[in-house]
Amino acid sequence: RRKCADIAVPADYWALEEAMSHPFVDIQQTGPISLGETVCVRVVVPAPKARVSVLYTPFPGKPWDSVQLDLVGNITGVSVPVRLRAVEDYRNSLRDSAHVYEADVPLRDADAFVPQGVLEYRDAKWNPEDGLPPVVYAPEALQVSDGLVVQVVDSDQNNRLSLAQHLSLPLCTEANPEGRWLNATEIPFDTSTLMPPDHHGRIWVPYTCRMQRYSYQDFTKCLIQKYPILHMYGDSNTRRMLKKLTTLGEWCSTEESHTTHPCLCEDYGDRFERFQVSREEVVIDMDPITGGNSPTGNFSKAMAPPNKSRIYFRRWGGLTARNAMPWSRSFDAGVQHFFGTPQVAIISLTNWDAAFSTRAYFAAQLDRLVALVEKSYGPQTEIILRTGQHYCCRYDNSRTRRQYSRLRNQSFDSYIADVFRERLGDRRRISVWDVATLMETQPLEIRSELPFCPSNHARAEIIDIENHLLFNRLCNPADGAEQRDTTNSILTEDESNE
Repeated sequence: RRKCADIAVPADYWALEEAMSHPFVDIQQTGPISLGETVCVRVVVPAPKARVSVLYTPFPGKPWDSVQLDLVGNITGVSVPVRLRAVEDYRNSLRDSAHVYEADVPLRDADAFVPQGVLEYRDAKWNPEDGLPPVVYAPEALQVSDGLVVQVVDSDQNNRLSLAQHLSLPLCTEANPEGRWLNATEIPFDTSTLMPPDHHGRIWVPYTCRMQRYSYQDFTKCLIQKYPILHMYGDSNTRRMLKKLTTLGEWCSTEESHTTHPCLCEDYGDRFERFQVSREEVVIDMDPITGGNSPTGNFSKAMAPPNKSRIYFRRWGGLTARNAMPWSRSFDAGVQHFFGTPQVAIISLTNWDAAFSTRAYFAAQLDRLVALVEKSYGPQTEIILRTGQHYCCRYDNSRTRRQYSRLRNQSFDSYIADVFRERLGDRRRISVWDVATLMETQPLEIRSELPFCPSNHARAEIIDIENHLLFNRLCNPADGAEQRDTTNSILTEDESNE
């Protein structure tokens, strides 16, 4: 199969104007392909018919237009996000020109895939900066020609990407593998060892490795054995994750609770006794019997108690100026001196930063953060970057007026990972806990549920699945080898210390 770089862009695409054509999808090669082969997908956005605005501008290297496009399987419902990039042509740098975008998309499921998507914003209106308001979300449908279908075949089921081969794959050792959502009833093997299903009975299944299911008790045993001290920096999404963790999965776990507002969206203000959710710094001690609780009385913050793992949680609103306590204070005070040397530090950004900061302000603060992380943590501490939550299908018209858009949030996520890897990647391990792509690969109708939550929180069932990305990253063997009777061996070690 030829890549986009080998397929010329038709010259007449650059001459198209909005009065002549709607934005459309172009796939020039649609013949049958094998699992794992790629197809070149292009989207053409004709030049605007009206005078363009000069108020909104994209980030450097980002497009004028925000296009949300998926290739969707007719049978499986698998949704493959198409991450478009601007074709290398000077006309893509011009605001008032036609624009052509492309991507080489690997397809790894046997199905007939059709394009489905919308033009979310033109003229960089996906990027409200410098006090500009978020723009009303009024997407234009992308035109798709009849018969534009890509057939993917699994001829003998011996391909390593074949679902029939999934159980022979190694265990996942990262928290950002590529994968897709499958209906649990259509998976041809026992699903009890896979990640838990979502509220639609769909299971997220990686392509090149296996995620195994962990109970919260087993994950806590793993923490005690491998990560006696863990540092976490995050916002209300981390708070919700910790509510799941400290209750050993019981928070929002009953059928009746699944449709309540705290479990679906906003839990702020709800009574919670495990730790003080309103405090900006908390210490939580974890054990597999009682879960997690903040210690009381006199205790050393820098050491985990016997047979427990200690979590230091620094609650913040990203690197914004909206923090009651400046975000850097924990580092300035000497976070390791007071809260011990962690094996892993998890840093969550984007959610507040994309909402309330300009890119220039955030870039300056991120430079400070990277320098403080390097100063505060030695090379033995792995840094895990948690992405922001996926944002889809709306704009914030509440009084808060968050500057969110799908492409803006993605741009912050990629910028953060690039800066950390460029500055620290040669001296320590930097990895990504990608909760954003997890939701981006959901079918569009499920992503469209998100507008019911202005704060963009994941519902409780999704938090369990997000957590499993982290559980597998931290607890699976580093070589991905099968691990037999892991929980028993951990339990035996714990019991032997009693």
